[in-house]
Amino acid sequence: MRLAFGPDDDDGFYAARNVLLPRFERWLADVRLETANAATKMAGEAGLALDWKWSYSDGHLGRWRTQDIAEFLVDWCPRKLSMSPDDCLSIPGALAAWTAFLASEGLLAGGSSPVAALAEAAAGLQGEFVAAMGDSSNFGLAKSLFGAADAAGVDMTDPQQLQDWIEAFNASPEQDRRRIIPDTALALPARPALPPVVLPNDAEITASKEAAPILALFGAFATYVGEGRKLTQTGNLTLADARALVELLGTGDAMDQQIGDRRFKTVSSAELPQLRLIFAWARKAGMVRVTHGRVIATKKGAGLAKNLAGCFDGVVDALLAIGPLAAQRQPEGWLAWPEVNKLLDRFVIHLLTGPYLAQRPVPIENLIRVAADAVLNAFEFQSLNDEQVARRVGIDVVDIMDVFALAGVVGRAGMLEPPDGESTAGWRRHGGTVELTAAGMATTHRLLLEAGFDVPTAGQFTQSTATELILGAALDDLPMLWGEAEAWRRGRTPAQAATDLATAVRELQDPALRNLALVVMGDMDLDVAAPEVRRLATEPETRGVACCWLVDRGLEEPQALFDPDDVSWFVDVLAQRLVTAGSEGLCETLALAGSIQAQIGVIGRLWRSPSSATDSVLAAIGEVHPAKGVAKAARKAGFQRRSWLGGL
Repeated sequence: MRLAFGPDDDDGFYAARNVLLPRFERWLADVRLETANAATKMAGEAGLALDWKWSYSDGHLGRWRTQDIAEFLVDWCPRKLSMSPDDCLSIPGALAAWTAFLASEGLLAGGSSPVAALAEAAAGLQGEFVAAMGDSSNFGLAKSLFGAADAAGVDMTDPQQLQDWIEAFNASPEQDRRRIIPDTALALPARPALPPVVLPNDAEITASKEAAPILALFGAFATYVGEGRKLTQTGNLTLADARALVELLGTGDAMDQQIGDRRFKTVSSAELPQLRLIFAWARKAGMVRVTHGRVIATKKGAGLAKNLAGCFDGVVDALLAIGPLAAQRQPEGWLAWPEVNKLLDRFVIHLLTGPYLAQRPVPIENLIRVAADAVLNAFEFQSLNDEQVARRVGIDVVDIMDVFALAGVVGRAGMLEPPDGESTAGWRRHGGTVELTAAGMATTHRLLLEAGFDVPTAGQFTQSTATELILGAALDDLPMLWGEAEAWRRGRTPAQAATDLATAVRELQDPALRNLALVVMGDMDLDVAAPEVRRLATEPETRGVACCWLVDRGLEEPQALFDPDDVSWFVDVLAQRLVTAGSEGLCETLALAGSIQAQIGVIGRLWRSPSSATDSVLAAIGEVHPAKGVAKAARKAGFQRRSWLGGL
């Protein structure tokens, strides 16, 4: 049965949940001999874990690792689950029983930790879990609020009483609210070990830093204010200076904006968001200073042109200090939600981590989803549903990425453009991709180090052959392989890399390793990689995997995977499909042979194939093929092969 569900697949998740939990409850009674009440309680507790797996984790109900056990028990439950320590004592045991049930029913998915390790993890975390459930500093925002309301005697079943209490809470002084809502309610994700990445060389980083748009704007701003420009009594730039700077810096701010038939006169430079941001940012970066009601260029600002790269890190740090998002918002503006701004400003390092690890353009929608999940995980919104919150967060992420583009940290491409004839003033550049610049890669690496992450750089295989690269990188650590492959490729021309990878395909005997070499080739320009793969498709030992690669990229039709006159290399095709698409892909590819009888006939010829994958392919067909005749033929062919090899 299907056990993996996307975040929007409500119907699929609940259908599976409604089948699995009653089945688990019966198993507890029949196999574990639990009482009816105990089995029902444990099934309910397992249901909490399934809800967490779908809503907050990877959505795979059958894949459980020890880190999943730890995250659910000592992270999510203490923050989200309103239950006393006494009442929650049985949850770790229920979770261990759930994973044992999956294993016994053949539902524990590949990639899971051994069931004994899962049980040991749950038992070992029992004390820490119970302690965390009773420690209010671990509670999330909603749990803190509802716990305080309950302690205050609010009838939690009365919506009006609860709403009145929340309104009174919101109106109380901040120090009183902080006694109920600890800072840990706004906790950010844990710091995982990151895979290695390839950093640009020093010359690329320096050139990228010098090209940061904000440095040119700061230089022009410092030159304009020179030895001093008078500020208003509220500390803002005068309207005359604002008008000149909007033009000089090209901020895109609209003064005296015309909307329809009405003109809205600008009465303060604080109404100009881009100019307001640049002024605040320049002050924090030490490019200008304010004294005695005047703004004056500093020595650093006046000499900026002579040390662009040297000032870059300080300028980025100044942006982080004022808040990439908070600095763009007015406290009373329509997009004001200061606590969310605070969270997202602390979250920017996590947003930059995605493009940092990808080392290529990332759709901004991916970053928006990550940020929206973080906000929804930290806050409860009374007047907005999840979709509305996600849209608001989307605006915030666009603004954050645009200011990082101004800082020279990221580049943006493919954004939506305003309709023809419509002004670009105030237009938000939704959509498109985000990619770190060379300076952005170096900056994100520095920020991750400063935040306590382990951020290795790739390059240990740069002088190795492609075969040594594939053999040396851990097969179960694809991110590490990807980082090392990227570093390896950068040390060669594309043609050299493609030729060496093709040699690796010839030399490697393990179907999974051969496939990895071809996967790396698949990330290259097809005009460079495809000719090498076509040569592999003419060689008997590599024909099968090469044809799969060509078919998967639309360079050949699927029927090219099967040649009725020569089925010896068809084993390699089936092995590749088994590795990449599992049993379903294996059976679908075998069906290229035709009818059930035709498939049985092909299997009767496969057992003499010289491929090293023959035994595993026949065993897999015999185990998973839904047609009994085909499965039986595969088992028979496997027996014939073993007998044949034994007689050689």
